[in-house]
This record gives sequence, structure tokens and C-alpha cells, in this order.
Amino acid sequence: MMWQARIRVVCLMIGDAVGLAAIFLTCAAVYRHFGGKYELLEYLNLWPILIVFWFVAGVIRLYHGHVFYPGAPLAPVEELRRMFFAVTLTYLILFAFLALTRRNTDYSRLVLLVSWFLSAGFLVPLRSLVRGLLKRFRLGQIPVLIAGYGHAGRQLAEEMAGSSYYGFAPAGYLDDEPVAGRLGCLNEAVPLARERGISVLLCCLPFTTIQRHLRDYMAYFTHVSIITNEKGFPISWAYPINVEGLPGIELTNQLRQPMPRFLKFSFEVFLAGVGILFLWPLFLLLALLVRLSSPGPIFYRAKRLGLGGKDIEVFKFRTMYADADKRLEEMLAQNPELAAEWRSKFKLDNDARITPLGRFLRKTSLDELPQLFNVLRGEMAMVGPRPIVEAEKAYYGEHYEVFCRVKPGITGLWQVSGRSDISYDRRVALDLYYVFNWSIWLDLYILAMTFLEVTRCRGAK
Repeated sequence: MMWQARIRVVCLMIGDAVGLAAIFLTCAAVYRHFGGKYELLEYLNLWPILIVFWFVAGVIRLYHGHVFYPGAPLAPVEELRRMFFAVTLTYLILFAFLALTRRNTDYSRLVLLVSWFLSAGFLVPLRSLVRGLLKRFRLGQIPVLIAGYGHAGRQLAEEMAGSSYYGFAPAGYLDDEPVAGRLGCLNEAVPLARERGISVLLCCLPFTTIQRHLRDYMAYFTHVSIITNEKGFPISWAYPINVEGLPGIELTNQLRQPMPRFLKFSFEVFLAGVGILFLWPLFLLLALLVRLSSPGPIFYRAKRLGLGGKDIEVFKFRTMYADADKRLEEMLAQNPELAAEWRSKFKLDNDARITPLGRFLRKTSLDELPQLFNVLRGEMAMVGPRPIVEAEKAYYGEHYEVFCRVKPGITGLWQVSGRSDISYDRRVALDLYYVFNWSIWLDLYILAMTFLEVTRCRGAK
């Protein structure tokens, strides 16, 4: 039912236009309110810029393909990147038009620059509102078949069921094994899809199995997406190549290149410095509260593994009683269930060692603010894999050699994907994905999502 995909594209286009216009006119109104000399109604004459934005966004495939041939949605990080370029190019066209027509003095440069910046940053979050409304009213939900009931297929279905982002509505599984929710075997995909009016197929199968069925799938389905179950596959930096008629892909590890590493380091040191500069009153207040709440030091120095597997001390505001280590030994010795939980997660859901203030600090993640000093010292990054203790290396197995090549981060992909609510295997997979698929846009996305997760206090313990 491609009309569902077209409804989704049209709604996103309308939402983008409304958001762009609202931000632009709000900036103009605020400027006028504080004494600006330009008439507010004059800005309405720039309405054709919305059409320019639609054209630019369509050319760079910011929507699900386009209205006439909607495809798979962009990944969130790629959407953020393309939205930035679409907004930037639109405003550059606007600046060029005003300069060529000699009308650049008719409008406030401050309004144009601020609305440019705000549009680049807020149009993507506004899209989340549109997607949420579409899911709530069951509009623009694209029916799909999932080929394969393995780990990737089940995880994909779970993610789509709870998320409004992709707009996929799973109609059922195809698998040669008799499983719950199975609609038929893999070779029955085409007749089942034709019967139900489905034109999108998600293949969560081994490549050898896909090869046997791909020709039949491609003959009918408008879109066939191949979802790999390989945790470390760096899909964000995989480029199609063709060598003497042989198709292939080229993989690139951005964090192994000097310039991207320098860009990441400079950006994060700047953020950490700005954060400390503006948050020092909060630092002083929290330090005083920790001192008054219970006897003991203000800061806790957690032993963790850093770059190259070297030991580092991660700074945190103390959230436990001073004799926490002794209490832990007693609890684990007296309660086998707690001991099993500790061996599985290296943390306890209901930890009696945490002070009342400490629970608040952990819930809001304020206890991790001192790690900004670790970033300035070059021991940690703002965004990166989760810092672990020596005993956790066993859970990473052969993948640990990948993790130890980059600095651990204050926040990371696993923290914005459920934080303490997700399994340990899922944490490892997300950290591995981050290392292989890093980009500055991925860091910006994680930082933005971290802010949302912290304000929701979701998953922090």
C-alpha cells in the first residue's frame, strides 16, 4: 500500500513547512517586539522560500524518496545531516536572492541568521511530533513483511512496534521454520504480499538464503531492505563499488583517520570547557549538598579502563555511603539473587548503598557532571563507548580490542537507547556500532538524545 507511504511523505512535508514558517515568523516577531524597525508583514512576502525548501529537500532525498516513489526512511543520524544541509542550502539561496535583487536591507540579518540556526536544529525534533501523531491516528503506517524469524527479525519487529519513527507496521513473519506469527514460508512471500497489498519486504536472513530468493523478491516488491545481523558491520561508512563488473562495498573506519579524530577531540574539549564555565554554580551547589547529605568525600573516583586499556579514574559526585564496598560484600554474601544480578549487570536495581541524595543525582545523571574534567584531561570523550571495569572485559570478548582504541564517553549510543533498561549484549552491540559508524552527526544526535533522556529521567539508576 504505497499510498500509506505517500501520506507519510506529504505529512512530513507539511510539518517541515509549518515548522520553517513558524520559526521564521517567531524570530521576526520577537525582533519587532524588542524594537526592530522592520514590519512583520513584510516577512510574509518570502513565502516562496518554502517551495525552495521542498525542492532542495526532495533533491537530497530528505523524505522517503519522494511522493511519487517513496522509499525506506532515513536513519535518524542521516536525517539530521540532510536536514542541516537542506536548511543551509535553502537559506543560502534566500541570501543570494536578496543580494541579487538588492533587497538585503529590507530584512533583518539577525532574524535571518537566528531562524537559519533554529530551523537547522529544531525541524528534526518537530518531525518527531508529526510522526507521533501519525502513529496515534494510524496514518502513514506502511505495511511490511519480515523475512526471517531470527534474532534480527524479532528485534526489528519489537523496535518498530514501539517506535513511531520508521512508520513500518509488520504484517507478519516469513520463515521456513514453524514459528509464532508466521504467515508462510520464504518462497510464499510474493503471493502473500500480493494478497495483502504489501510492497515492502525486510529481509533478516543469512546472505546465502537471500541469494536463493532475491530474484523472486525483486520481481515483485517495490522495496527490498536487507537487514544484517552482523553487529560490527559499519554500514554508515559503506560505499558501493564496482570492480571489473564485480559489485562490492568499501568500508571506512572514520575514527582511524587523523582529521576526524582531531575534529572530534577539538569539538568535545570545547563543549567540556563551555559546560564547566556555565555550570560552575551548579557544581558548587551539588558539592555542598553531597558534603551535607552524608559523611565522606565529595567526589568518587571510579577505576575504569581508558584508551588502550589503561587505568583511569572517572570523577563522579559521590552517591553512596562511605562504606559502600563493605556493604556490597555483605549483601552479596547474604543474598545469592543479588550476587547473580551483580555478576550479570555489575549493578543492582535496588542498591541499599545509595544515599537519598545519590538516588536523585543518579536519576538525573547529575552525578556524572565532574566527568567534564576527565574530558579536559584527555582521558574521556563527551561521546563514546561505555567506560567499563576490568571484570567486564570478558563480556566484550574479542570486541574489546576495538573498544580500547577509542576513549570511553560520558554518554553514548547505549545510554540513549534505553540506558539501564537494556541487556548487556545489546550494550556491547551498540558500542560496537558506534565505533565503526562514528561521524560528527552521530555525536550531535547522541548529545541531543542524551538531553531528552536526562530530562525524562528514563532508565537511569
